Amino acid sequence: MLILLVAIITTFICFLSIIASVRFLFTKQGLFWLIPLVLSVTFLIMSISPLVLVATQMIDGSYQVSISPDRSVREVVPLIIVLLWYTMIISFRYALKLVIPDNTYFENKKKNLDEAQYIQKKERQKYLIQQMKRNKKKIDISREVAGTTYPIKWVTLYDEH
Repeated sequence: MLILLVAIITTFICFLSIIASVRFLFTKQGLFWLIPLVLSVTFLIMSISPLVLVATQMIDGSYQVSISPDRSVREVVPLIIVLLWYTMIISFRYALKLVIPDNTYFENKKKNLDEAQYIQKKERQKYLIQQMKRNKKKIDISREVAGTTYPIKWVTLYDEH
């Protein structure tokens, strides 16, 4: 039973290392994470094989628990290797973070572009409001000059009285 527990824990840690590698693959240092991802997948495939063997033997009904001191030590070695591998992935992440500085050029460029677009949008709104006021003022002035401020029917009624 201990062998089965070790195989399950080994598979779980391999799965965690794959998840971490995929997560770090989408960072700025993503190209560095291709080889750890491939190695993590390889470790996962190797750690799943004992579980598949146990599952198929249990279906056949021929699973026997036999633990010898030699076999139990050999089964714990993959767990230790996978634990060291996961620790190495985490430490590699922090080492890359320290060694490779963040490229702030693209972040600053995007921030400046967003700021310029926001200012342009606000200025466009102010310009449209001023243009509407000028157009309204021009229409009012042209009506006063042309004498079309009031409808013609009103003007005739005023002239008659």
